[in-house]
Amino acid sequence: MKNFILSGILTIIACFPVTISAQAVKIMTYNVHNGIGLDKNRDHARIADVISSEKPDFVGIQEVDSMTNRSGNMFVLGDIAQKAGMEPTFAPAIPWDGGIYGIGLLSKTKPNKVKRITLPGREEKRTMVIAEFDKYIIINTHLSLTPEDALESVKIIHEILPSLGSKPVILMGDLNSLPDSPVIKALQNDFTIVSPDNTPTFPANNPTERIDYIMISKGHNFNVTRAEVIDDRIASDHRPVIVEILPNK
Repeated sequence: MKNFILSGILTIIACFPVTISAQAVKIMTYNVHNGIGLDKNRDHARIADVISSEKPDFVGIQEVDSMTNRSGNMFVLGDIAQKAGMEPTFAPAIPWDGGIYGIGLLSKTKPNKVKRITLPGREEKRTMVIAEFDKYIIINTHLSLTPEDALESVKIIHEILPSLGSKPVILMGDLNSLPDSPVIKALQNDFTIVSPDNTPTFPANNPTERIDYIMISKGHNFNVTRAEVIDDRIASDHRPVIVEILPNK
């Protein structure tokens, strides 16, 4: 009798095929100015609140200290991560004020693999962090203010892309370059910009420059369901950028 009932249930299920929806992924890039807002106050909780309100899967963080005197010997990325309920991955760029200054990544889950690569910058050394997750490769960076060095960084990114495998690669960060610059045009050989067009991100109180971007590697089929520069005018000197993408099956 039990086998008969189970057989009947399986027959019913077979008649109604299950459609599994693709899962949207939400990405944010945010130059947090080391947690110091335009009111000159250091407030990691305020930064974490901006992040938490959006519930992103991944956040590229730029300008963050680890154990420096000016940050009160605090692991700033870790403090923001703890307050936002996310996992921190730090990438050092330069020694600074008794500690290290660099960039980082926040994620809902720990990455499977992490690689950190030093990038050129004559005003200060730069870096990028490459983190592999189950479905995506995430690259976060903060490019040099010197165009020649930023272009050299783009060349490095281009050269490492084939080694990253077949997963979609999401590139984000403060790229210190305007949309019509050679730097952004060169990146578009490998990536499609998915962050908002014609929406400036810096300075936060009255933005006039679009220098913060989110991109995805070419050859992957996605719908951009949301792309927005968040109107936060005080927590940092940059406005955060949020993008939601939905893979097409």
